Formats: sequence, structure tokens, C-alpha cells
Amino acid sequence: MYRLEGIFLKFNPGDTLDNAHCISLQHEFLRCDDAFKEFAAAATVMIMQGENIRIAYTAYNAYARFIHHLYEFMVGAFKRDTRNTRKAEPKIIESYLLHHAQRVLTTRREAILKGTAPSWENNISSFPTTVPLDFASKFRKCRNITLAHVTHERATLNLSDFYKNYHKYLYMLYYDLRYHWERQSTDFPALQEITKFSVNVMESSQD
Repeated sequence: MYRLEGIFLKFNPGDTLDNAHCISLQHEFLRCDDAFKEFAAAATVMIMQGENIRIAYTAYNAYARFIHHLYEFMVGAFKRDTRNTRKAEPKIIESYLLHHAQRVLTTRREAILKGTAPSWENNISSFPTTVPLDFASKFRKCRNITLAHVTHERATLNLSDFYKNYHKYLYMLYYDLRYHWERQSTDFPALQEITKFSVNVMESSQD
């Protein structure tokens, strides 16, 4: 059972609100996954066929969506971890992001050093010991500017530099989430009203 505290809801694992929250989390991860695949396809075209402003536009938009949905998923995960719908302060979310990115990085490094990493894994030299301290703040800034808000800063924000310096940490977070949140079968998941959406107008019967 969940309970109202002020204007915020607290909930427990397995209750009605938690189940609804998990549906929203799965939806957000599927959006993130779609965006990443669209970005990967555009990036492949950019590499194989050469760059132009149209493919740059397409790749930028897909990567901005990937950033946005990954960030929003992590905010939703924070709410589930704290069992509270309260909106957290940006610095708290940044700390949460940095903690999880470091956890994933450390896990991958340890697997390489122990010889238990998959054969396709990169060399240990590809992974620094620690996540840059400004990773989470840069992540949030790019999310805000590239998609969440319309601002003059979008025209001058260098997303290419962000990709070069921080993409590996975004990808590690995304890849880590796939085990629990990606589609587990060929059947698309039913997400309550999300997948009941229809543009068909249902006419009521007339007596």
C-alpha cells in the first residue's frame, strides 16, 4: 500500500504504485533503447558514407533522445530506490548518477582483471580507474540543452566533445540496464494505457 505524505507519495516494492512505476520505467528504457539504435544506425551511415549536415542532424537528434531517456530512466530509478515520488534536487541526482556509473565501471574493470569478461570486451586500458567527477553534471547539462529545454545554448553546445569524453560512461550505464529492462521475448510488452493508445475514435452505441 502506498501513502500520501504532503504532495508526495511513498510506496513499497510490489504495491500498486510500484507496479505502475515499473511500467513507466520499462517504457522509458524502451524509449532509450530505440533512441540508441537510431543513433547507432545514423552513426554507421556517417562513418561509411561520409558526413553531411542532414546525417549530422539525424544523429544529433537520436543521441539527444538517448541522453534524455537514459537520464529520465535514472531519475525514475532513484525514485524507486528511495520509494518516494518526491522530485530530487539536481545535485542529489548527480551524486546518484556518479555512484552508479562508478559501480558499473568498477565491475567491468574487475571482470577484465579476473579474466571473466566476455571475449569482445575492450582492453583494460580503455577503462580509467574512476569516472570523471564532472560526468553527472555534464550529463544533466546536455540533457537539458539538447532536448529538455529550448535555449540559445543549444546552438553552441559541442555535443561532439561530450560524446568523445563521456559516451563510454553513458554506454556502460545503458548496457548494464539492458539485462533487467530490455524486452525479454519477441512479444512486445503490454504497458497498460501506453500500449492501449489508439487514434481510432470509438463511437458509442445509440439507443
